[in-house]
Amino acid sequence: MNQSTYLIGAVLLGLSIMTAALILSSTTNTDKDSESTISSIPELMTLTQLAEYLQISEQSIEIIISNDDYQRNGLSSYDTYQFIPYLLLDNQKRFIKTEIDAWLKYRNDNRLNYH
Repeated sequence: MNQSTYLIGAVLLGLSIMTAALILSSTTNTDKDSESTISSIPELMTLTQLAEYLQISEQSIEIIISNDDYQRNGLSSYDTYQFIPYLLLDNQKRFIKTEIDAWLKYRNDNRLNYH
């Protein structure tokens, strides 16, 4: 074999390694971007943040809370996640993300939807 064949082979091998590295680095950056979007959701949300998280209006959430509070008043016991979970802190509603996720799962598992 002649020396130019080895040289061409080495150049092609180097180019393919560099191309693979570029492809892998762009894939890693995309994963980091999606992780930062997910982690940007706070554990304790305001009404506005919950509306963004659920992708519905704040007014829709207020209606859900109002309907839930009305139904809850007539009951002596109920499933924990039957109604949207929230806290009142300084007269403002706050929503814990893990509790909202459990509520959504309960609603889905029991096929309970708001009309």
